[in-house]
Amino acid sequence: MDLRHVTLHGHDVGYRMAGEGPAIVLIHGMAGSSRAWREVMPLLARSYTVIAPDLPGHGESAKPVGDYSLGAYASGLRDLIVGALGIEKATIVGQSLGGGVAMQLAYQHPDLCERLVVVGSGGLGREVSWT
Repeated sequence: MDLRHVTLHGHDVGYRMAGEGPAIVLIHGMAGSSRAWREVMPLLARSYTVIAPDLPGHGESAKPVGDYSLGAYASGLRDLIVGALGIEKATIVGQSLGGGVAMQLAYQHPDLCERLVVVGSGGLGREVSWT
C-alpha cells in the first residue's frame, strides 16, 4: 500500500490505492492520515478497489493556505476520485472528521456516493463539540 501522489489545483495530494473491483474510499479523522486504514486496506483490497487519501493539511498531502471546510475537503475528494482516478461511483467511509467529510461529499455529489458509512463521526449531535 505504497503512498502515491497526484497534483490537484497546484497542490500535492497523497493517497494509497490497492485492489480491484467496486471502489471504496476511506477518509481518515482529524490529525490522521491514510495510514489509519493500514490494517483494513489489505483485507478490503481482496474484493474492492480501495482508496485512502491524505486530506489536505494531513499526512503527506500539501498544507496549503486556504479553505479547510468540510465542503472544500468534499470537493477535493471528488476531484481526486473522479477527475484524477476516473472512478464514477464509490462507497464512502469516513471516521471522525472523515465522517463529516463523507456526509458532505454525499450531500454535494450524490451521484458519486453509492453507499455512505460513518464511524464515530463528528457533527452528528450536540455532544460533539470542539471544546
